Amino acid sequence: MKLATPKKIAEYRKAGWWGDDTFYDIFLRVVASRGDAVAAIDPPDREALTGAAPRRLSWSELADETERTAAALAAQGLTKGDRVVMQMPNVVDTLSIYLACAKLGVILSPVPVQYSGHELRHALESVRPRAFLASARFKDRELAKACKAVAGDQAVVLSMDGGGDGLVDFSAEIANAKLKKGLMGIGGSATKRAGEADDCFTICWTSGTTGVPKGVPRSHNHWIAIGPATFHGMALKKHEVLLNPFPMTNMAAIGGMFASWLTCEGTLVLHHPFELPVFLQQLVSEKVTATIAPPAVLTILLKQEGLLDQFDLSALRVIGSGSAPLSEFMVAGWKARGVEIVNLFGSNEGISLCSGPEDVPDTALRATAFPRFGHGKANFANPMHARMKTKLVSIETGKEVTGPGEDGELLVKGPSVFEGYWGSSAEELTEVFDADGYFRTGDLFQISPDDENFLLFRGRAKDIIIRGGVNISAAELDTLMEGHPKLKEAAVFGMPDEVMGERIWVAAVPADGETITLEDIVDFLKSKEIANFKLPEKMIQVDALPRNPLNKVLRWRLVEMAKEQAG
Repeated sequence: MKLATPKKIAEYRKAGWWGDDTFYDIFLRVVASRGDAVAAIDPPDREALTGAAPRRLSWSELADETERTAAALAAQGLTKGDRVVMQMPNVVDTLSIYLACAKLGVILSPVPVQYSGHELRHALESVRPRAFLASARFKDRELAKACKAVAGDQAVVLSMDGGGDGLVDFSAEIANAKLKKGLMGIGGSATKRAGEADDCFTICWTSGTTGVPKGVPRSHNHWIAIGPATFHGMALKKHEVLLNPFPMTNMAAIGGMFASWLTCEGTLVLHHPFELPVFLQQLVSEKVTATIAPPAVLTILLKQEGLLDQFDLSALRVIGSGSAPLSEFMVAGWKARGVEIVNLFGSNEGISLCSGPEDVPDTALRATAFPRFGHGKANFANPMHARMKTKLVSIETGKEVTGPGEDGELLVKGPSVFEGYWGSSAEELTEVFDADGYFRTGDLFQISPDDENFLLFRGRAKDIIIRGGVNISAAELDTLMEGHPKLKEAAVFGMPDEVMGERIWVAAVPADGETITLEDIVDFLKSKEIANFKLPEKMIQVDALPRNPLNKVLRWRLVEMAKEQAG
């Protein structure tokens, strides 16, 4: 299933930005040269998370498991173009699933382990998968059984580390898979053909502003084209030891860590959900050289006097961070410890801004500004500068912003940018892209008044809350709350928080004669089977929601009202 037009494919291939390699092709080359080296390492707390003992696999061992996984998927009748929804934590099995799907041409749709019935039903209705593939359990939740409850007879449910109750014990299927030389053996492929790198490889999910998550289809070429943003921004070298604490469902993990791991032929240490003691333990015990982490965590570590001195972090060279503004204190503080901080700004759709030490040596500037990739007067080392085009457009007038001092929505174009949301109509695409094919990101920036070659992040035009680096649709929660019998109206908003970046608060207007509590709202949302990370944590009561002349809720005003009520 090709995503881009033939004209665009030809253009990007001619420029050398797209090619014939799939992730599987790259993987095979690494296996050939690094067979006995350690490729992937499980979280040390995997047994507590999934019930299975943690593993360490060499590249050859991972290759064998990848082929067995591909054979087991094929035995279930999955072929090129079929879709699989995957709900797995960050474990080595997740990597072999990605690579096996890349080999077969199966389209993988990874969803967060936090997703519950509400989100899983939406994925089922949207992508119509042939199968769900899920961990039997994650902590105290039975993921595969939850998938079965949603899938019914519409899709087979493959369960890792456990079966029964109508589930396929997929771990056993993998272990017992029979490999046929030249077809399903290492390096063999039943589906390899020219142009496969242009086919859809993944459908990830992003929180939209229309009330439901949106599927983001990306080809191998989309992913591989965005890899240099992180790889070069973090100045990664051959055989790095990378620690990935972000879920294998989004840009930071796939375009950042997964792609970089294959490029540098290194070792990928897996982690998630984020547990600071485990994270620090892995940094030390695995001699990690590069990782990514939320800015709040990095700031907290610096502020806890003497904490970092207890750990040997001498191997650590660089940390990527983002999803929230960085502070000069944090960037400079880690640099003083010999660790460079790289400011990353990305999305599943293909935004790829990166402020690294080569392009932005000054730590104060790096914390607050991003290179204006594609700007003709600039000269940046990161390859994304040559392959990305950016522009700012005024929200009020729709005209391009060409000078400092005015906020504008960031629009981007290039080989890393997706082609449109899954199932979008032609009319919907005109809302996602402008007439020149630029993606409307919904993020507000300004051209720096000090240097026109840099952009300053100003906020979001879209109603998105970013809690702990995870995007949450405010509109989705607002819509769900509309049915609450005690509410006249309600709206959620992101309240700034030093640890999480933002926390979810709700502003409630009680129905006439009713009283409403946070517990009432949370219980109602839980009945809708939404993921727990989307639940509001605090509530304010207001007489009416503040709105603009177009009846749009002014969430920034709700933040001000919450601060006023707090005194």
